[in-house]
Amino acid sequence: MAAPVVAAKEFVAGPRVIQAANKLLDICALPQLCEALTTAKAEDAEPLVAALEGLSEIEEVRPLFLEEGITNFLTQGAIAADPRLRLTVAKLLAHLAEGEASVQKLLDLDLFQLCQQLLLDEETGVAETAAKAVCIGVASPAGQQALVTSPGSLADTLLQRLQDLPDVPRIRILALFVQLGRVGPEVFSSLEQKGAYEKVLGSFLTDDLLLKLNAVELMDALGSYEQGQDYLARSNVPQKLEADLMDPYCDGSVRLCVTRLLGFIAGRSGTAAELLLRSHEAPFPQSIAGLLDSRDVTSRLCAIHAWATSTLQNKGLGFFLKWRPMLEEMVSLLGATQNEIAKGAMDAWTIVLQARPPEDQEAAELWGMAESLTGPVLKNLTNKPFPDVRPHTWQLLSVLCRSQKAAQKALQSSELRELLLNFQSEASTDARYAKHTLVKTLVDCHTHWMGGLLDSEVMDLIIQFSEQGPYWVPRSAGAAMKDEAA
Repeated sequence: MAAPVVAAKEFVAGPRVIQAANKLLDICALPQLCEALTTAKAEDAEPLVAALEGLSEIEEVRPLFLEEGITNFLTQGAIAADPRLRLTVAKLLAHLAEGEASVQKLLDLDLFQLCQQLLLDEETGVAETAAKAVCIGVASPAGQQALVTSPGSLADTLLQRLQDLPDVPRIRILALFVQLGRVGPEVFSSLEQKGAYEKVLGSFLTDDLLLKLNAVELMDALGSYEQGQDYLARSNVPQKLEADLMDPYCDGSVRLCVTRLLGFIAGRSGTAAELLLRSHEAPFPQSIAGLLDSRDVTSRLCAIHAWATSTLQNKGLGFFLKWRPMLEEMVSLLGATQNEIAKGAMDAWTIVLQARPPEDQEAAELWGMAESLTGPVLKNLTNKPFPDVRPHTWQLLSVLCRSQKAAQKALQSSELRELLLNFQSEASTDARYAKHTLVKTLVDCHTHWMGGLLDSEVMDLIIQFSEQGPYWVPRSAGAAMKDEAA
């Protein structure tokens, strides 16, 4: 036992390169490492597992895991009593599922079938790792066909077993279907046709409160990407979800989830937006208003984001432009004393404005407000100079400055001009890139008039900054910094 463990520790401590792998395998062949793990003490198991994982990450070594002696270890390990072995097998399958050739070999050896057992494992870590292996495998055409799209696929088998599973593994399998839908439209369409997402909806649209609460994260995940949002918008879901908002005893987490989902749905479908925003008294806008009045930061952020996403359809935008008290509150939140709320409000306005160019006639009223938004955003540059706030401020300012009026007002601010020429003003990568995006917007959209507002030296610096990138510092600024340091 000592030799495999010592060799494994040495391999794990060094770089994961083929030379180190060859050295380890010269001392202890792969079947010996697997055998050592099956009988290892707890303190010896960790380096052996890490060594096996490290070896599976190396492309040249990976084929060795698909030889007969090792496949037997994988098959037996998937049903072993020791959860460490089951987790090891799940991790190895996740590594081996990378690459078309490796996926095809796994399919030829029927090793993906091990995932069915592992997905239903009582240990959450084992099941989640097996789900990761399936999602990686589906990224290849062969894996997609065998695991999802073809008749008799792993997805078909899991769907057949779904009804007989207890709540926890059933929710876990439904979560896998939601994850798989992210892979692409073809996978999502196939799972939709098989009825997978109907099962996801059924787990949430139920009178069983415990099951509903367990399915909240499922619905959040389904509504977080485009295919899922489109499915919800066309599945007669809005009317069913409204019923939850009208329930005075609706659980708080369910209300947040439903409001988020309806925001996504209204933003993806004009028909849904017209239904959900039929009047100020309708359940959805009332939920937004109610959550905004809450003292809970999470509730307020949910309302702010739902407001933003529901304006992406013209029907939604028109509705909220006419609701002046709501609109005025959304403007005031840009300067909220709570930084999280201010960041959420800036992100929301970025979503609303980014969706429509200033020349869009249907958004003329919206862009007419851009100049009034510029002042509060500029204040955040000086009043909220915090590293976590700064990227949000620069990002919204860059979107606003697509408008000439907003850009002119912004550049009249001496504070902004000083910050633009302070090439060390931002410490974080996100803030640097967001600031550079503003500079590029100004140069790309407004050079024809900026020369009349800024002197030629400043204009040259801004143009160079735009061309050179977010980390550019002019030589004169670099020399000044060196002098100051000296």
